[in-house]
Amino acid sequence: MAFSTTRLAEILTAVKNLGSITAASQHLFVSQPYISRTIKEAEQQLGIQLIDRTTKPTRLTYAGAQYLAGLQKIKQQLSDLDQTMHELAQSKSGHLSIALSESMATQILPELGSQFLQEYPQYHLDIHEMPSLAAEKAVTDNQSDVYIGPKSAHHSAFFYRIMHNQSFSILVPTAYPFSLPQVTHAQQLTSLLHQPFIGCNFQMVLGEITRHFMAENHLFLQPALTLNSLSTIQQLVEHGCGWTLLPTPAVIAPTVRSIPLDPHLLTYQLIMAHRTSKENTPEMMAFLHVAQNVFDIDPATQIKHRDD
Repeated sequence: MAFSTTRLAEILTAVKNLGSITAASQHLFVSQPYISRTIKEAEQQLGIQLIDRTTKPTRLTYAGAQYLAGLQKIKQQLSDLDQTMHELAQSKSGHLSIALSESMATQILPELGSQFLQEYPQYHLDIHEMPSLAAEKAVTDNQSDVYIGPKSAHHSAFFYRIMHNQSFSILVPTAYPFSLPQVTHAQQLTSLLHQPFIGCNFQMVLGEITRHFMAENHLFLQPALTLNSLSTIQQLVEHGCGWTLLPTPAVIAPTVRSIPLDPHLLTYQLIMAHRTSKENTPEMMAFLHVAQNVFDIDPATQIKHRDD
């Protein structure tokens, strides 16, 4: 555009507030012909009338008012952007985008997030909760910086660190005639196959893991329900709706029996990962440092793996 949108916004604001081009020119210390010419150039460029010259006092047209509001919004956005860039240049702030499932967020973010924000208040966390397979894709597609969740067999182009190994348990309503100190053989689950099974959706890495475990051990069953939330699955079991296979929960209701699965049968690795093409940023390293403290990991022995 030949005209300055910044200057035009000042002119339209003055005309709106003062009611005439003459008063606007005096207020802005410019000539009346300059203001008239600037408005006319803008109207020709935009193809629409911005001020109503037939009224006294002079008013903005509806289009003129909408255009002025848009210019003011852009001005504020540019001001906010300048402030953000200034803070980044001065290392006063940073941004980290994390993709993870709702269940992972519920389990680990309260402690991990609060500790991170206490130690690094200048950094902003942008949390994206979604099914874990979608969370993986968000990172590989460069929509998020870091994935936190179970390690899938189908990771691609990831650098990752193992945060801890997680065991599984069978959760059954106490009314079920199934009680063992530990499940040491997969075939011990055969007696449960006629009961409703509540599982993780196959959009979740945990759903992928448990489905593979069942198929590998010829435990063929059709889930009665599949969900993305581990807490909801556990609540359904607590209400006697069926049984499930989940990472061992910290707390269970009296209506549920938690029977550990032998770790040799099934475990998963909780990982922090980013795509191989992305370099570690200061924000990512800060978050990793906090995670190592929270999970009691020795940085000297934690190995960074590549999986592509």
